[in-house]
Amino acid sequence: MSAPAGWQKGSFRGVPFVTRDHEKSGGQRIAQHEYPDADLPVLEFMGRKGNSFSLNCHIIGDAYPAGANALEDALEVRAIGTLIHPWKGSMQVGVPDWSRSDSTSEGGMAVFAITFLESGLPAVPQPAADTAAKAKSSADKAAASASTQFSKKFSVAKATAFVEKAAADVVKYAAIATRIQAGLMGGIGPALRMLQDNLGLFGITDVLVRQALDLGVATVQLVQILGTLTDSVDARISAFTALLGFGDDLPPVNGDTPARQLQRDNQAAFVQLVNLAAAAELVRAVADADFASYQEAVAVRDAAADRLDALRFRQADAGDDDGAAAYDDLRGALVRDVTARGGTLARLQAYTPAATEPALVIAYRLYGDPSSVEARAAEIVARNGVTHPGFVPGGVPLQVITPDRRIGAGNG
Repeated sequence: MSAPAGWQKGSFRGVPFVTRDHEKSGGQRIAQHEYPDADLPVLEFMGRKGNSFSLNCHIIGDAYPAGANALEDALEVRAIGTLIHPWKGSMQVGVPDWSRSDSTSEGGMAVFAITFLESGLPAVPQPAADTAAKAKSSADKAAASASTQFSKKFSVAKATAFVEKAAADVVKYAAIATRIQAGLMGGIGPALRMLQDNLGLFGITDVLVRQALDLGVATVQLVQILGTLTDSVDARISAFTALLGFGDDLPPVNGDTPARQLQRDNQAAFVQLVNLAAAAELVRAVADADFASYQEAVAVRDAAADRLDALRFRQADAGDDDGAAAYDDLRGALVRDVTARGGTLARLQAYTPAATEPALVIAYRLYGDPSSVEARAAEIVARNGVTHPGFVPGGVPLQVITPDRRIGAGNG
């Protein structure tokens, strides 16, 4: 069945959903005055009530349950947010209440019933919660718990020689993976020397693997030092995202003997240690990010949340409730932070110039502000990888920050 005229895909704080139906309620604020000897009251109209919207929607298929969790996090943010109402368009709203039910139907789905209240400008400025600081606090908590969780599950005590050697090999592989990311990030000075000193510890893995807690602490420190090699948030996000995949290409441990089971458990515990340490530093790096646009913030948020969700399910399937809870806490803190900070950022939209012309001309046409036209033009050039700012190709779609006023002719 085709969508009704004017319908568009719904979303809240950038999290999309599929709408089943909606209701709207409104009315007038009326003061009723009753006077002596008057049979009928006098009604004084004080303006209309704020509209409320009730949406029944669902998330299903490949987006479930990560998408459902992201929507739940968005609904829990204590601030006004942007609702793309499928029938009413974009509006600023608050969420007084919502409900969620999950089902295994259709391969898994979550059904939401949400009430939105429209909002104007707040009468009194409301201080924003420091969501980035809270995200970093969650990262600190996860990093602190990683080595303790690891020490409870890793042991080579009384193990056969091949089990201890296998554990040492996995530890060496982690050191190599970290060294590769350090090389990609660069870095000089004390931070690089500290990283090299810590990597030196991993040259004596036959000693480290016999002290699980010491190995756990050293591994977490190694990952944390990696984040000090550069001031580039993008480089840090890339490095820690890569370490979330540590262990994916390790060969499986085959065999059902007690020794092979111990080898398998040790490998899984060490992979989880590296992944959780990297996840904590990824959340810390994202909290330091200054996003240029709403779309950029949403893309980073969703990519990181999906990776953390996958690790949470992995640990839950393995019966590791503590590990799963750590990833869930990190994912929630990251989503709340980026959702809150990204909600006020400028949006991007497509614009196609009709002919080849200078970036300055395009910037003035779009924004009409002579005082900022040079900065706007530079932003267009940088964002779209334009070779020469004097010759922006015509007929080629550009990504531009949405102007405050309507774009005129030439908008693609």
